[in-house]
Amino acid sequence: MRSIAVYLVQLAYGGPEEGGWFYQTGELCTDPELTAFGTTFADGHEARVKAMSDEVQAHLDHDWNTGDHAREISSVLSAGRFEARVHDGWPPLAFPAERPRYE
Repeated sequence: MRSIAVYLVQLAYGGPEEGGWFYQTGELCTDPELTAFGTTFADGHEARVKAMSDEVQAHLDHDWNTGDHAREISSVLSAGRFEARVHDGWPPLAFPAERPRYE
């Protein structure tokens, strides 16, 4: 099974190593209008999953990624961006599961 879910994606500060580093973090959106985009597909429907994900992302970019959410997440003025993400199985509540380490 594959699933599509909407996340608010932001940059989080990783640490001071090498002049500072950041990583992407995402929180599953629970707004009823955004959870309505969530859907699941049986295995073997990869083309449909990709098409639906692209369609959801186009809607997010048009209606939700406006104002402060329209800025790239690398901008200090960004409030994060809404992104449609595809997962194997049920979508996680947040990502990454563990805070990354600098190596």
